[in-house]
Amino acid sequence: MSELINTICFGLEISVLWNPDEDDIPRYMEDGFIPIEMATGRKSYVDFRLLDHHNEFSGRPSACLTALAHYGEAREAGCAKFMMNHVDADCVMTGVTLMGLLPGDVLRELNEDVGVLDTDPLRADVPRLKYGPSIQCWKAGMRTVKNSGWSWLYGVSLFVDIIVNPPRYEAVIARIEDGESARISRALEDYATAVIGNTGKVILIPSSRAWGLDVQFGRDADADFDHLSSWRHWCLISRSEKNGNVLVSCPSKQLAENVFGRGGLMNVFPKLPTINGKSWGGREAVGGSPRGEQVPDEMLGEVLRLVDGAVRAV
Repeated sequence: MSELINTICFGLEISVLWNPDEDDIPRYMEDGFIPIEMATGRKSYVDFRLLDHHNEFSGRPSACLTALAHYGEAREAGCAKFMMNHVDADCVMTGVTLMGLLPGDVLRELNEDVGVLDTDPLRADVPRLKYGPSIQCWKAGMRTVKNSGWSWLYGVSLFVDIIVNPPRYEAVIARIEDGESARISRALEDYATAVIGNTGKVILIPSSRAWGLDVQFGRDADADFDHLSSWRHWCLISRSEKNGNVLVSCPSKQLAENVFGRGGLMNVFPKLPTINGKSWGGREAVGGSPRGEQVPDEMLGEVLRLVDGAVRAV
């Protein structure tokens, strides 16, 4: 459902347009609303800032990295008008950057870490990232927050506070690090319920309780990351227990294109059934169901069959 919020954020007048109807997006853009990762199925809406990296813009860096070139523009203008349809670290940090809520030198490093975790999470070594623990802390804080314009605004405030006041979060970060073993255990339990496609290379997890791509793909840690033979599974379909959204992912863009041809999963999304008239979409190596739409039980088997059927000869 669409939502328009007019409020004040860190002393700046701000309008947040949440999940606008697709037909209305161009009109709102003409009215000055900045689209942040406004991907709807297989189409992305951008202005001259190009703040998206899905669909036809999949070759671009994460939105918060692109936003560095427009640092503080909203604060300089004296007001901010943003539109978005989801809440993740990249989308939120894009807003933080445009509003100039953290120093530029901090954002250059922070946004780099956010970007790699957003676009190439399996290759990222989180403990070695300068801001890796802070990003994990933010994700933990947002885990049960309902997606809305207000949750995006809360995500902005939480991220800024974590970076500006790190001592407040030391105990939380320590608990998150201690809880990694529990997350992995849940992910492996979820994997035990997986349905495997006919190729043996595509799996479906009907109800996922925890992020688990790092253990569910079954990588041989001693083998070359970009070789298909290094992975037990090449594509993972996972439905979130929390919101009913489905993630479709491959370990990397190169592997996705080896499995599904040039364009990777971009070749697969058009084959999947629409939900309430909305299409699936994303990037070459990751994407999924339409944002904000729950995937019904009866559709999961068909999704697995279609994704599995798109795998090139093995």
